[in-house]
Formats: sequence, C-alpha cells, structure tokens
Amino acid sequence: MIEPVRRDEDVLRPTRTDHPAAQQGVAGRAAAESRAALTMLTRLPVAPGSGERTGAGAYAIVGALVGLVGLVPLVALGAAIPTVAAILAIAGIAVVSGAVHLDGLADTADALVALGPDSAERARKDPAVGVGGAATLILVLGIEAASLALLAIDASPLTAGIACVAAGGVSRGVPVILVRVARRRAQPSGLGGWFEARTTNVAASLVVGSAAVLCLAGAFVLGTQAVAAAAGVGGIGGLALGMSLVRLRGQLDGDLLGASVELSFALTLVAAAAIVGGVDQ
Repeated sequence: MIEPVRRDEDVLRPTRTDHPAAQQGVAGRAAAESRAALTMLTRLPVAPGSGERTGAGAYAIVGALVGLVGLVPLVALGAAIPTVAAILAIAGIAVVSGAVHLDGLADTADALVALGPDSAERARKDPAVGVGGAATLILVLGIEAASLALLAIDASPLTAGIACVAAGGVSRGVPVILVRVARRRAQPSGLGGWFEARTTNVAASLVVGSAAVLCLAGAFVLGTQAVAAAAGVGGIGGLALGMSLVRLRGQLDGDLLGASVELSFALTLVAAAAIVGGVDQ
C-alpha cells in the first residue's frame, strides 16, 4: 500500500459541508470510495481523487476484482499445466496491484531481522531488499503458487480460481480491520496514521459484510463451503499475524499493512488446499 500524494495543508484543512463532495448522493459517494480503493490497491488507470479518501469500505470488492486476474490463467491453463497456471495467476495479481503488498512484506521482514529499533527502521525504509525480505518473498510466493496448483489438481481449475478471488477479497479487507484494532500503534507521520485517521468502523463493517457475501457467492458457484471456510481461516489468521507483527515491531505502519494483505492471501490459499484436499479424501 502506498500513500497518495497530498499537501500538508490539505490534511490539516477542516472538511467543509458546502463542498460538492459533501453534497453528493449515496451513489456518488460509493463511486468515489470505489475509485479511491482502485487507486490504493491497483495500478489500473483510474483518475485519482482528492487524496482524502481511502476507499476502505470497498477494499474487499476491489480485492476480489484483483483475484479475478488470477482466475483467468487458472481456468484457461489449469487443467493442462496447473503449476504454470498458478505461477501466472500470482504474477498477474502482482502486476495489477503494483506488487505494493509484496514490497510491504519484504520491508517488514527486513525490519524484523534487524538488530534494534533504529536499525529496523533503516532496514524498513531502505529501497533495497535485504536477505530477510528476499527469503520471505520466495517462501510466501512459493506457498501461494503451490497451493493454487494443488487446488487445480485435487479439485478443479475453477475451484482454484474461485479460491484466488476469495483470497483477494478477504486479504484486502484485513488491513481495514487491523488498523481499527491496532489504531493506537499507528505511526502518526506515516501511511499507518494517515490510513487510521480516515478509516471508520463503518468501513470495517462494510468490508466484513462484502467479504462474507463474496465467499457465499463462491460457495454457491462451487456447491461447497470449503473455499468460504478457507477464507474465514485466512482472514482470522491474517489478522492474528498482523497483530503479532504490530507487537513485534511496536508500531503499525504502511509496510506492515501491506504485509498483512500478503500473509492473509497466502493463508487463505493454504487453508483452501488443505480443506479441499481433506474433503476429497
């Protein structure tokens, strides 16, 4: 996740009720939130908003759209070459999202292996990927690709694709919940503080509700609740891992939010592979 460009005076300026954005209807606000979510979570050519909206309430829906990118190669190639299809799915998601969550995961891992809080912050902000970050990326990406390939083989390419969509939706919703739970640890000067100040309990409720609807829709399409159950495991597990990282780091920053997305995504796919494999046996 990256912080939109904004001027300091824009952050401090109070909201005016006579501004056109304050007078727009529900549909207009929903469109603005969706556009903000697309800007934050993807590299799609969407016109940026004012920089004041996070679009947090639409994160699960936009995350599911990102997961659809992975569904395409899985359905098209999963029956013939499942491993290649899984790798292409993960690569496609990384491209459309700008790999921002992978970057956050790598930076967080580099910070965790550094000695002392000052060294940890230098490692996190260093644009170069360190040994801890590189090892973590290889491990997590390998787990994601292997899980999708197993789903395509043990169940079906469509099951793997639906799992990818569910994982995309649930994982993008995790930082919205995490920032509300750990809001006292958010760095006031960074993305963590910016995101926390603009993310409400209403947005968190919208994320939970939309993620649940998406998972139920996936269960209806597949005729089984296995993927929906895996999404629940991935979401809860990702939130727990995020909280653990906050405690270890002593702070909540933008890189950690990105790491929570990627870890939740991987956990959901692992859970789906394990649950579907167990059902088939």
